[in-house]
Amino acid sequence: MRFTSLAVIAMSFGVSVSQAADMPTEVLPVAQFGSPENLRLKPAGWTGFNAVLFAGGGFLQGSDSLGLDAFFRSALFGGSLGYDHQFNNIVFGAGVEGAFTNFRGNSSSGNFRQKSNWLSSATVRIGYDAGRFMPYLSGGIGFGNYEIERKSDGASDENTQVGYVLGGGLEARITEGLFARADYKHYEFSDQRYTVPGTQSFTAEGNADIFQLGVGYRF
Repeated sequence: MRFTSLAVIAMSFGVSVSQAADMPTEVLPVAQFGSPENLRLKPAGWTGFNAVLFAGGGFLQGSDSLGLDAFFRSALFGGSLGYDHQFNNIVFGAGVEGAFTNFRGNSSSGNFRQKSNWLSSATVRIGYDAGRFMPYLSGGIGFGNYEIERKSDGASDENTQVGYVLGGGLEARITEGLFARADYKHYEFSDQRYTVPGTQSFTAEGNADIFQLGVGYRF
């Protein structure tokens, strides 16, 4: 009986193998990961108007002819409008931006309160189209509000500081129109004269370093 059972099993296995050999060969589906050509960086097309909303933070420091120094930190938020035009892989652009700030602090002497409520700039930039990414460098004119107030009686003076701004950043395309931006700017403000009643006139200068992240749309 044992030998009979083994013979039956062997015959059944042979039939199964024979049937499998007669079946047509099918190609199993293969996951489509994209050809090497599709994985290469391709020009993304950065020409057009763009608008960005951003948030970030920065540092503001200054000194004046009276020997008073200041160093402040602040968060900020704002927006920008710009236009880019692409020539092959090179992108040229221009834009304006403004940010609300909350730089606050006291002078090194402790007798004056200083603050800055906003920063803005008008810049041009040059970038490189690296497919879904565009690194860039920027430069232009910067503006910043600056106010100094005497604590004892509230006497104050306020001006708009003007200077140059240099920076750089990176844009990353999310969809056809939507993109993300990481940006850095350094503001260098020239001397500006201030006159607080009861105090001799003095000049003040300063600089700011701003870091921001934003989301924009290209039209």
